[in-house]
Amino acid sequence: MNRRMLLISAVAAFATACSREPEKGEQAPQGPDPSAVIAPLYQPYIAHGVMVGLQDQAPWSAEMRAALVAMMERSQAAGEPILDFDPIIGAQDYEISGLSVTNDALAQNSHAVVRARFTNLGQNVEVLYDMVWRDNSWRVDNIRGDGWDLGQIATSAP
Repeated sequence: MNRRMLLISAVAAFATACSREPEKGEQAPQGPDPSAVIAPLYQPYIAHGVMVGLQDQAPWSAEMRAALVAMMERSQAAGEPILDFDPIIGAQDYEISGLSVTNDALAQNSHAVVRARFTNLGQNVEVLYDMVWRDNSWRVDNIRGDGWDLGQIATSAP
């Protein structure tokens, strides 16, 4: 299934789930699921699709987007990379399988932590997303992995 059809199917399923009336005794949904924002980020890796620049890879918070843009400018001025791997997968090379994306913590309409688990080139990987609720949607405010923190890297000197 191509990426566009997968995305359309996911959006349709999400819209259907959000629009149904709760059954008697069931609580109404509190808002969108932050893990539903993260799961589609992995589709280009799984489908070996076209990749976009880091600043366009995720729905970043304004603060994180500004930090990433400033980091890329410092990196270009220094003539060396500050970030030498892809934080979405926590690596440079990839062959992704077995993706699982779940919410670790959720304060509805405030903040959340989303955990992505997958196998990359035979290694088990976990990537944590710190999410914030801004402008009626979930935004990625940081990404963390085993031994690294994108927010710290983005604000470090080259």
